[in-house]
Amino acid sequence: MLCSNCKEKLEDYMNFCPYCGTKISSSSDIFTDTRDGNVYKTVKIGTQIWIAKNLAYAAEGSKCYEKKYGRLYSWATAKNACPIGWHLPTNKEWLDLVNFAGGSSIAGKNLKTKHGWDDFGNGLDVFDFAALPGGLGDSEGYFDETGYSARWWSASESSTLCAYSWGMDYDFDGAHWSSDNKLSLFSIRCLQDL
Repeated sequence: MLCSNCKEKLEDYMNFCPYCGTKISSSSDIFTDTRDGNVYKTVKIGTQIWIAKNLAYAAEGSKCYEKKYGRLYSWATAKNACPIGWHLPTNKEWLDLVNFAGGSSIAGKNLKTKHGWDDFGNGLDVFDFAALPGGLGDSEGYFDETGYSARWWSASESSTLCAYSWGMDYDFDGAHWSSDNKLSLFSIRCLQDL
Protein backbone atom coordinates (compact mmCIF):
# COMPACT_ATOMS: atom_id res chain seq x y z
CA MET A 1 0.00 0.00 0.00
CA LEU A 2 1.24 3.51 -0.84
CA CYS A 3 0.51 6.76 0.96
CA SER A 4 -1.89 8.80 -1.17
CA ASN A 5 0.05 11.97 -0.37
CA CYS A 6 3.79 11.21 -0.49
CA LYS A 7 3.65 7.79 -2.24
CA GLU A 8 5.88 6.11 0.36
CA LYS A 9 5.36 2.38 0.90
CA LEU A 10 3.28 1.61 4.02
CA GLU A 11 2.36 -1.53 5.95
CA ASP A 12 -1.34 -2.53 5.95
CA TYR A 13 -1.73 -1.99 9.71
CA MET A 14 -0.64 1.70 9.62
CA ASN A 15 -3.19 4.41 10.36
CA PHE A 16 -0.93 7.39 9.69
CA CYS A 17 1.89 7.77 7.21
CA PRO A 18 5.10 8.04 9.30
CA TYR A 19 6.71 10.13 6.54
CA CYS A 20 4.15 12.89 6.00
CA GLY A 21 1.47 12.33 8.67
CA THR A 22 -1.43 11.70 6.25
CA LYS A 23 -4.31 9.74 7.79
CA ILE A 24 -4.74 6.37 6.08
CA SER A 25 -8.44 5.89 5.42
CA SER A 26 -10.13 3.00 7.19
CA SER A 27 -11.63 0.17 5.25
CA SER A 28 -15.39 0.62 5.52
CA ASP A 29 -18.60 -0.76 4.10
CA ILE A 30 -22.34 -0.59 4.74
CA PHE A 31 -24.46 -3.16 6.58
CA THR A 32 -28.29 -3.22 6.66
CA ASP A 33 -30.00 -4.95 9.58
CA THR A 34 -32.77 -6.94 7.87
CA ARG A 35 -34.79 -7.08 11.10
CA ASP A 36 -35.65 -3.37 11.01
CA GLY A 37 -33.93 -1.81 7.97
CA ASN A 38 -31.44 0.22 10.01
CA VAL A 39 -28.29 0.95 7.99
CA TYR A 40 -24.86 0.99 9.62
CA LYS A 41 -21.41 1.89 8.41
CA THR A 42 -18.89 -0.81 9.25
CA VAL A 43 -15.21 -0.22 9.81
CA LYS A 44 -12.19 -2.50 9.89
CA ILE A 45 -9.87 -1.69 12.78
CA GLY A 46 -6.87 -3.96 12.90
CA THR A 47 -8.25 -7.43 12.18
CA GLN A 48 -11.71 -6.66 13.58
CA ILE A 49 -14.79 -5.40 11.73
CA TRP A 50 -17.12 -3.26 13.87
CA ILE A 51 -20.49 -1.66 13.27
CA ALA A 52 -19.45 2.00 13.52
CA LYS A 53 -22.54 3.16 15.36
CA ASN A 54 -24.44 2.13 18.47
CA LEU A 55 -27.03 -0.53 17.73
CA ALA A 56 -30.58 0.82 17.30
CA TYR A 57 -32.53 -2.45 17.16
CA ALA A 58 -35.69 -2.11 19.29
CA ALA A 59 -35.33 -5.33 21.28
CA GLU A 60 -37.93 -5.84 23.99
CA GLY A 61 -36.93 -3.89 27.09
CA SER A 62 -34.42 -1.64 25.32
CA LYS A 63 -34.75 2.13 25.75
CA CYS A 64 -33.91 5.11 23.56
CA TYR A 65 -33.02 8.60 24.76
CA GLU A 66 -32.29 10.10 21.35
CA LYS A 67 -32.01 8.30 18.01
CA LYS A 68 -28.45 9.42 17.23
CA TYR A 69 -27.21 7.51 20.30
CA GLY A 70 -28.85 4.21 19.42
CA ARG A 71 -30.63 2.22 22.11
CA LEU A 72 -29.65 1.11 25.62
CA TYR A 73 -29.91 -2.55 26.65
CA SER A 74 -29.65 -4.69 29.78
CA TRP A 75 -26.87 -7.27 29.62
CA ALA A 76 -29.32 -10.17 29.11
CA THR A 77 -30.91 -8.38 26.15
CA ALA A 78 -27.54 -7.24 24.79
CA LYS A 79 -26.25 -10.81 24.55
CA ASN A 80 -28.83 -11.60 21.86
CA ALA A 81 -29.42 -8.21 20.22
CA CYS A 82 -26.75 -8.22 17.49
CA PRO A 83 -27.92 -9.34 14.03
CA ILE A 84 -26.95 -12.68 12.51
CA GLY A 85 -23.28 -12.67 11.53
CA TRP A 86 -22.41 -10.26 14.34
CA HIS A 87 -21.95 -10.65 18.09
CA LEU A 88 -21.57 -8.78 21.34
CA PRO A 89 -17.78 -8.50 21.79
CA THR A 90 -16.07 -10.21 24.69
CA ASN A 91 -13.93 -8.30 27.16
CA LYS A 92 -10.86 -9.62 25.31
CA GLU A 93 -12.18 -8.35 21.95
CA TRP A 94 -12.78 -4.89 23.46
CA LEU A 95 -9.27 -4.96 24.87
CA ASP A 96 -7.89 -5.82 21.42
CA LEU A 97 -9.67 -2.75 20.00
CA VAL A 98 -8.43 -0.47 22.78
CA ASN A 99 -4.85 -1.71 22.39
CA PHE A 100 -4.96 -1.21 18.62
CA ALA A 101 -6.34 2.32 19.15
CA GLY A 102 -3.29 3.32 21.20
CA GLY A 103 -3.84 1.70 24.59
CA SER A 104 -6.11 2.48 27.51
CA SER A 105 -4.66 5.96 28.17
CA ILE A 106 -5.39 7.41 24.68
CA ALA A 107 -7.87 5.05 22.94
CA GLY A 108 -10.89 7.13 23.99
CA LYS A 109 -9.59 10.23 22.23
CA ASN A 110 -8.79 8.17 19.12
CA LEU A 111 -12.22 6.48 19.01
CA LYS A 112 -14.55 9.35 20.05
CA THR A 113 -16.33 11.46 17.43
CA LYS A 114 -14.99 14.90 16.54
CA HIS A 115 -18.34 16.47 17.52
CA GLY A 116 -21.13 15.64 19.95
CA TRP A 117 -19.37 15.37 23.30
CA ASP A 118 -20.20 18.04 25.90
CA ASP A 119 -17.65 20.27 27.66
CA PHE A 120 -14.95 19.97 25.00
CA GLY A 121 -14.85 16.17 25.32
CA ASN A 122 -14.64 15.49 21.57
CA GLY A 123 -12.08 13.10 20.14
CA LEU A 124 -10.14 12.61 16.92
CA ASP A 125 -12.11 9.64 15.50
CA VAL A 126 -8.88 8.35 13.96
CA PHE A 127 -10.39 4.94 13.11
CA ASP A 128 -13.93 6.06 12.11
CA PHE A 129 -15.36 4.20 15.11
CA ALA A 130 -17.60 7.22 15.82
CA ALA A 131 -18.03 6.75 19.58
CA LEU A 132 -20.86 8.99 20.78
CA PRO A 133 -21.77 9.66 24.44
CA GLY A 134 -25.04 7.71 24.72
CA GLY A 135 -24.85 7.65 28.51
CA LEU A 136 -26.61 4.95 30.51
CA GLY A 137 -30.05 4.14 31.83
CA ASP A 138 -32.28 1.78 33.76
CA SER A 139 -35.43 -0.24 33.05
CA GLU A 140 -37.66 2.51 34.48
CA GLY A 141 -36.64 4.89 31.69
CA TYR A 142 -34.08 6.89 33.69
CA PHE A 143 -31.22 8.25 31.57
CA ASP A 144 -27.95 9.72 32.85
CA GLU A 145 -24.62 11.05 31.54
CA THR A 146 -25.89 11.48 27.96
CA GLY A 147 -23.48 13.81 26.19
CA TYR A 148 -20.79 13.10 28.78
CA SER A 149 -20.06 9.37 28.70
CA ALA A 150 -20.43 6.21 26.66
CA ARG A 151 -20.83 2.69 28.06
CA TRP A 152 -20.94 -0.51 26.01
CA TRP A 153 -21.60 -4.03 27.22
CA SER A 154 -19.15 -6.85 26.70
CA ALA A 155 -20.30 -10.47 26.51
CA SER A 156 -18.06 -11.38 29.47
CA GLU A 157 -19.49 -11.91 32.95
CA SER A 158 -17.57 -10.76 36.01
CA SER A 159 -19.94 -12.42 38.53
CA THR A 160 -23.47 -13.77 38.81
CA LEU A 161 -24.89 -10.24 39.10
CA CYS A 162 -22.37 -8.27 37.04
CA ALA A 163 -20.76 -8.16 33.59
CA TYR A 164 -17.90 -6.19 32.10
CA SER A 165 -18.48 -2.98 30.18
CA TRP A 166 -16.19 -0.55 28.39
CA GLY A 167 -16.50 3.19 28.60
CA MET A 168 -15.25 6.60 27.58
CA ASP A 169 -15.86 9.96 29.23
CA TYR A 170 -15.82 13.59 28.11
CA ASP A 171 -13.03 14.55 30.52
CA PHE A 172 -10.66 11.65 29.89
CA ASP A 173 -8.65 10.63 26.79
CA GLY A 174 -8.59 6.97 27.74
CA ALA A 175 -10.95 4.03 27.52
CA HIS A 176 -11.72 1.96 30.60
CA TRP A 177 -13.52 -1.17 31.65
CA SER A 178 -15.64 -1.79 34.71
CA SER A 179 -17.89 -4.43 36.23
CA ASP A 180 -21.53 -3.31 36.26
CA ASN A 181 -24.89 -4.65 37.36
CA LYS A 182 -26.44 -6.64 34.51
CA LEU A 183 -29.71 -4.70 34.91
CA SER A 184 -28.05 -1.41 33.95
CA LEU A 185 -28.80 -0.20 30.43
CA PHE A 186 -25.80 0.45 28.17
CA SER A 187 -25.16 0.81 24.44
CA ILE A 188 -24.04 -2.03 22.17
CA ARG A 189 -21.38 -2.17 19.48
CA CYS A 190 -21.54 -5.33 17.39
CA LEU A 191 -18.45 -7.12 16.09
CA GLN A 192 -18.51 -9.24 12.95
CA ASP A 193 -18.17 -12.99 13.43
CA LEU A 194 -14.91 -14.49 12.15
